[in-house]
Amino acid sequence: MFENQAPSGPSTLFAKDIFKGRVAVVTGGAGAVCASLCGMLANHGCDIVCADQEQQRVDEVVARVRDAGRIGLPVVTDLTTTKGMDELKQAALKKFSRVDILVNGLGENLNSWGAFEESNEATWQALYEINLLNVFRACHHFIPVMKEQGWGRILSFSSVEGIRASPWLAVYTAFKRAVDAFTKSIAVDVARHGILVNALALDKVRAYQSNFYELPDEYLRLVETWIPAGRYGEPADAAAVALYLLSPANSWIVGQTVVADGGTLAAGGWYRTTKRWTNQPLLVQHLESPEINETRPKPLQ
Repeated sequence: MFENQAPSGPSTLFAKDIFKGRVAVVTGGAGAVCASLCGMLANHGCDIVCADQEQQRVDEVVARVRDAGRIGLPVVTDLTTTKGMDELKQAALKKFSRVDILVNGLGENLNSWGAFEESNEATWQALYEINLLNVFRACHHFIPVMKEQGWGRILSFSSVEGIRASPWLAVYTAFKRAVDAFTKSIAVDVARHGILVNALALDKVRAYQSNFYELPDEYLRLVETWIPAGRYGEPADAAAVALYLLSPANSWIVGQTVVADGGTLAAGGWYRTTKRWTNQPLLVQHLESPEINETRPKPLQ
């Protein structure tokens, strides 16, 4: 494995109070990446509304926010429904009377793996509600608030799978790509109001949805083949990128989907073997003795 290690925690990326006086609403706030982001925001002076369905995990995030000396408001509701999103808006504005930052972190593939022709409309609808419709609703609720304030930051979570092909996840990837398109269009419309809207596309980051990549031991030797950075991303890796995009330090990135993936998209299907880069990897090379690989033609090593 490469000697490339995850950060210990970017708690001092910015001045301690760079988010002082700001309020962030984070949907899917109990997820691994968003939980890390909530902690970072709080450490830099931000109050947090953490919205999700997992009561215990929401409580843990709110406790972390409060430990940082900030106000943490838990909202446990189904954000895929109009009622749930209305509850979120009412709770946030009742508590703080303002919302400066919106993080649309809710999203999931719902284990919808399979050939498209074997899928059904109920699955399509569920994927739409959890990956795209809630983004529409949240932005619809909070953009007017930000316009009135004259400042805002919105970040929606996309996916590298929405940019490249993802066999057996066609509908999920379609909605993730739609997040990118929505981000571009809404961003250029509201930028003049001091509201910057962007998206974050992730890949190979340890999270609940990927079961934190807890794979059998024999797979560990393949990580440097799959990921140019040589390791899985940690929630803090992705959260640190989000923190910058949401901060006052970002004043000129508008309507972009920023990719944070350890290089998987840039590699474009190229993989590192034990000897070289190839677009036709023999993964068995990582599971056999090096002497066997030496007997192959050089282009295959």
